[in-house]
Amino acid sequence: MRLTSRAIWCGLFSLIGLGLAGYLTFLHLGLMRGEFLGGPACGTGVFNCHAVTSGAWGSLLGMPLSLWGMLGYVAVLALSLLGQQSEEWASHTLSLIALLSLLFVGIDVALLTVMVTVIRLFCPYCIMTYLVNLLLLTVSMKVLGWSPVGAIRKVNAAVRALMPSRRQPTTILFWGLMIVGALGIVGVHAATTFVSVGTFGSMRKQIREFIAKQPRVTLDVAGSPTVGPQHAPLQIIEFSDFLCPACQRASKLNTVILASHRHDVLFTFKHFPLDTSCNEKVSRMVHPGACRVAAAASCAHLQGKFWPFQELIFEKGPQYNPMKLEEDAQRVGLDMTRFRTCLDSGEGLDVVKRDITAAAGVGVMSTPTYVINGIPIPGGINPTMFEDVAAVLRENP
Repeated sequence: MRLTSRAIWCGLFSLIGLGLAGYLTFLHLGLMRGEFLGGPACGTGVFNCHAVTSGAWGSLLGMPLSLWGMLGYVAVLALSLLGQQSEEWASHTLSLIALLSLLFVGIDVALLTVMVTVIRLFCPYCIMTYLVNLLLLTVSMKVLGWSPVGAIRKVNAAVRALMPSRRQPTTILFWGLMIVGALGIVGVHAATTFVSVGTFGSMRKQIREFIAKQPRVTLDVAGSPTVGPQHAPLQIIEFSDFLCPACQRASKLNTVILASHRHDVLFTFKHFPLDTSCNEKVSRMVHPGACRVAAAASCAHLQGKFWPFQELIFEKGPQYNPMKLEEDAQRVGLDMTRFRTCLDSGEGLDVVKRDITAAAGVGVMSTPTYVINGIPIPGGINPTMFEDVAAVLRENP
C-alpha cells in the first residue's frame, strides 16, 4: 500500500474518531444538565456511558476526555491531509500519526483498566474509539518499523519538516488548522460550562457559602440499605420516594456518581413516600401507593435484595403499579412466604415510618433530599455538582 493511501485511511479513521468523540461530548453535556441521552446503549446493565465519562476519571485539567480526544483526532486529520502532497510527506506525517496513535492506545489501556477495576461499567462508544486508535496504529506503525533508533530518527525528521516556514506554506496551514481546532474545542467547553454551571469556580463558591451556613445533622443509618465502605470519608443519605419522577432520575444519577467513588462514598437509602396513608408529615396526597411500595422494598431489604428490587421499581418509572409488587418480588428471587408475612404484619411499613420520623427531624419536606456528611441538600445532584460538593467537604470535613 502506498504511503499516501495509508495517510488517506488515517484521515478516514480520524473522522470516525471525531464523530465518536463528538457524540461522547454531547452525552457529557447532557449529563451536566441532568439529562440521560444515548438510549439503551448508554444505560443498560453493565453498559453506562454516563458513569464512565463523568466524574474524576472523565476529565483532564477540567476538560472532558472526549474533547481532548477530538483535539487528537483533529491533529491526525490535519497530518493526513498534509501527507497527500507526496510519498515523502506521507512518510513524515505517518511517523507522527504513529507516535500519536501509540499515545492514544497507551491512554486507552489505562482507561480500560479503570473501567474494569474501578468503575465496573462499560461505555460502548469509548470502546469504539479504542478500536479506531488501534486501526490508526496498525495503518501508520509500519512507517516507523521495528528499530527504536530508526523510529526516533524518522520522528525527528518529521518534526523538523513540520516546522512552519515560508518555503513550506502547507505547514503554516497545518498549524493554523491546529490552532483553530484547539481554540474551537476550548471555546465549546468554556461556553457549555458557563451555560450549565456559570463562570469558572462560581458553583464551588456558592456551595462553599451554602455549606458554611448549614447546621450539620446526625442520622442513624443502622439497618438501612447501604452500599460502599462503612468508614468512607463521604457519607451520602438519600430520602426518596419510589413513585417520584425526580427520584427516578436521581437513582440514575446516583449510579453514575457512585461508579467513580466506590472507595470513598458510603451511600444510604431512606424512605420518605409522599403518601398520606403512612406519612403524616406531608399535607396532601402526592403519590398514592408509595407507602406500600416502600414497605415492600423494606421487606426485600430484610432478605438482602433491596438494591435489585429498588432498581427494578425505578426502572419501571413513576407510573409503577403497586399491584405488581408480588410479581416483581418473585423476579428478584424473594422468598414469597416471608415477603407476604412481612407486608401483612406491617414489619416493612414500620421501617418506612421510622425513616419518615428521622426525615422530619432534619427538616426533609420533599424528595429527593440528600444529607451529605450531615449537610441537608434538597433536590437532585448531578455528577458535576457532586464533585464540587465533595471538594468543599474535603476542605472542611
